[in-house]
Amino acid sequence: MASPQSDGTVSNTQANGSTPSAIPQQDPSTGNGNLGAGPGLKEKRISYLSLPNKGQLAILCIARIVDPLATSSIQAYLFYQLKFFDPSASSATISTQAGIIVSAKTAAQAITGMFWGRLADSDWGGRKLVLTVGLLSCCISCIGYGFSRRLAPAVFWQVFGGAMSSNVAITRCVVAEINPEKRYRVRALTLLPLFSNAGMLIGPLVGGLLSSNEEDGAQAKYPYAAPNIFTAVIYIITALGVIFGLEETLESLQHDQHSPLRDTWRKFVNKVSGRGSRSHGYTAVSTEEPLSSASLVVEQSPTSPSSNSSPLLPKTPKRKRKLPFRRIWTFNVVCTLLSHFIIAGHLGTFSNLWAVYLSTPVERPENQHPPIRFSGGLGMLPRDVGLAMSLLGLIGVILQIVIYPRLNDRFGTIRVWHTALFVFPVTYIVAPFPSLVASFSGKTAFVWLSMGVPLVLFITGRTGTTPATTLLINDCTPHPSVRGTIHTAGTVVGNLSRSVFPLAAFAIFGAGLRIGVIGLGFWCLACLAILACVASQWVREGSNGKDIVLEDEEEEEEEENGEPETQRR
Repeated sequence: MASPQSDGTVSNTQANGSTPSAIPQQDPSTGNGNLGAGPGLKEKRISYLSLPNKGQLAILCIARIVDPLATSSIQAYLFYQLKFFDPSASSATISTQAGIIVSAKTAAQAITGMFWGRLADSDWGGRKLVLTVGLLSCCISCIGYGFSRRLAPAVFWQVFGGAMSSNVAITRCVVAEINPEKRYRVRALTLLPLFSNAGMLIGPLVGGLLSSNEEDGAQAKYPYAAPNIFTAVIYIITALGVIFGLEETLESLQHDQHSPLRDTWRKFVNKVSGRGSRSHGYTAVSTEEPLSSASLVVEQSPTSPSSNSSPLLPKTPKRKRKLPFRRIWTFNVVCTLLSHFIIAGHLGTFSNLWAVYLSTPVERPENQHPPIRFSGGLGMLPRDVGLAMSLLGLIGVILQIVIYPRLNDRFGTIRVWHTALFVFPVTYIVAPFPSLVASFSGKTAFVWLSMGVPLVLFITGRTGTTPATTLLINDCTPHPSVRGTIHTAGTVVGNLSRSVFPLAAFAIFGAGLRIGVIGLGFWCLACLAILACVASQWVREGSNGKDIVLEDEEEEEEEENGEPETQRR
């Protein structure tokens, strides 16, 4: 039975003085945070189906689909859209303009991202408000971009959508907060890259099939409006789901959750799912040890007003102190964000560069002088580019479901991450060589086979890198009160790199077209990928908000975890 100690805490000691032995403890050596086998216990494997808060996760996963869907949809027809803006533009000029279009949105997100992150961590905003504003702003941006007939308006609407949104960061933040236990958090956060790949699978098909592949009379005025209208509708549907179905996870705002609209939605969902009035809420008592001894007792004072009531009644959340902004930037946070800056730069640049490369006209065989001096692309139409880009998403979805969870369980996040990074230099070196196949063979089957080699390599590397990077950014959070800021900082850093590197890479790609070296842009990416491998060596796996404990939290956390702070990881 529980007995009070001299310091006022409650000890979970049995009447005979022994400590319960049937309480499973987390195995710190298990990379995915599953419960250790322990004496007399079988190891419990966590699957996607066992995740809590499935309704909340569903809304967040849909929110994670729409941004890559919108981006990859544009990639399918970007070359031809820029040709539509200026029919006299050369391929080299179009490459430079493509860099501007691609960089405009991410540059705007990099500039305003920290504002949205701080607002998401503030009582004035919260996660839900920031995510809703971002989704609705992107909806408006898609409509404006789809009806643009010149380069300047197209750039403006990209900037507007980027400046008003921080969807990716807030989505990651909320997923981490509704799954604070590591064994669940690893699986939940790896769902986000999975749905991102699904967006990259759907987006190019939408862009390639709904845009005008030929300038016929009916669609000549706005040939690229249809795919953007489709994307805008998805944004609206997602925003409604967030408004009526998503719970606020910022601790200081959680006690203000009840509203007629939200209560109506909750009753409807419970009725449809057959849950009735039962609560399936998921309340974590410890972020790393869900079944610790402290979670099995209720602390109660004999003189407390609640001593005569049920010990299970919920208490109003205690307002937590917030970590000062200057203390956020620990060494591990800086190293993690620096590595993410380089990795996000070459990943985002390759996807956009590859789409323009596929649309670039094929070069004549007599102008090709391999292995260095060769030029031209594959000359694909938007529908073919959409299909080719969809292969990126399809292969990514398959590998994300089948391969990555097993690798992460077996080797751990850091080891998988480091290994996957070494795939990219090889990918970028071989990426331009399908041009030679298209020039000398001319057979469609051979072209698609040659194109599949860099595609498979790229997706293999990205499957091991993207979810691991998301986990590392979340776990490097030094204190829970700045989780939104950390995720937004990661997004800002990623967007900054995706605005700087594509602009430079497309300029280099255009210069390569002028001098007859199509691989120049890809080979510069290979150098960047090697730099990422070097920078990643200083990154370590963080403790998910436990690196810094504020003074007034020490006693409370010791009681919750049942052990002194110095003994916790």
